[in-house]
Amino acid sequence: MQRIVTFTTFLVLLLTLSNTDTYAAGKGKAIEAKVTVELSTTMATPGATVMLNGKGFGPYKSTAFNRVIINGLSALVQRWEPELIEVKVPFKATSGFIEVMIGKKKVLAGLLTIVMPQIEDITPTEAERGGTLQITGRNFGLSAGARDPNTMFGVNDVIVGGVVVRPRRWKDDTIELEIPANATSGDVVVRLASSDPLPDGSCCAPVEYVNSNAVPLKLMPSIRVDPVSGPVGTKVVLFGQGFGQSKERMDDGVLIAGKPATIAQWKDDVIVVHVPLDAESGPLVLRRQGQERVLTQFTVHVPHITTLSPSSAPIGTLLRISGEHFGFYSESGATPYNFMDFNTGQNRVEIGGVPAVIYRWNDDRIDV
Repeated sequence: MQRIVTFTTFLVLLLTLSNTDTYAAGKGKAIEAKVTVELSTTMATPGATVMLNGKGFGPYKSTAFNRVIINGLSALVQRWEPELIEVKVPFKATSGFIEVMIGKKKVLAGLLTIVMPQIEDITPTEAERGGTLQITGRNFGLSAGARDPNTMFGVNDVIVGGVVVRPRRWKDDTIELEIPANATSGDVVVRLASSDPLPDGSCCAPVEYVNSNAVPLKLMPSIRVDPVSGPVGTKVVLFGQGFGQSKERMDDGVLIAGKPATIAQWKDDVIVVHVPLDAESGPLVLRRQGQERVLTQFTVHVPHITTLSPSSAPIGTLLRISGEHFGFYSESGATPYNFMDFNTGQNRVEIGGVPAVIYRWNDDRIDV
């Protein structure tokens, strides 16, 4: 107990003595010019801005006359006013005392704890290029920094699979970014840029980066589904890469609301399926090599006739059927595009059980 009291008394005495400048102003007289200073924060990351509020700092004169030391390392002074100083925490700074140097005067400002960026989680852990990635953690800093490419300071960023990314949203505990198209599967790392002075105190030393811990991210090939709605029999095409030249397992396939779709073609870059007879609206899932991936939601429409024109007529009359969700006439083939094979399959219109001649077939109108 006696040691703690003695150390506290010594620290108070040290702060009092170091923050007071006594000089002779005439024979037998002394004037004390007291400097007061208070830190805006007690914790900061390398490269972060720390503000020192107080009084008696005086005007800025030069990099040699006006300095701020963080545990023995010179910090880059961004702003110096009689009541406010802003500095950048040095790249190699460690926890310790901050000292303000005004000429030969040394003012002890307080204790600063240096903290490092830490990623706690990323969402999702498997994603497509172009998707949104959210990083949660701590000590990322309040912002990414200036985005001007000509800025004299470095800019905080994120590495995703070896590619530098400038996030669109940055907070001390959350970062949000778009996964770039040229990224590969690999580690996600948050980097904080340094803003250090040159040996003479002027700006600026080459930028260095403090890295967070690395968290792995798996990138999956992008798959486009077209269309995402239609009636029974609709041709649905999956465009992508890495499907394999053919089905490799019996259970490989495409499911719509849990029901297998009819496979018309399976190649490494395209899969063609047809909506099965008993299909219902639900998730469209690609099942391959025992793994399932939800690609989109598929809506199954039911064909509906609204009007017949005319409602009665002799044989040979052109009949117009209006409605919705009739689908397209020639989409029973195995190619990705209807015009390539023009396979009508079993699509037809019957009048009294007799097939009619099709003149036009659109999703909302059929002429026979």
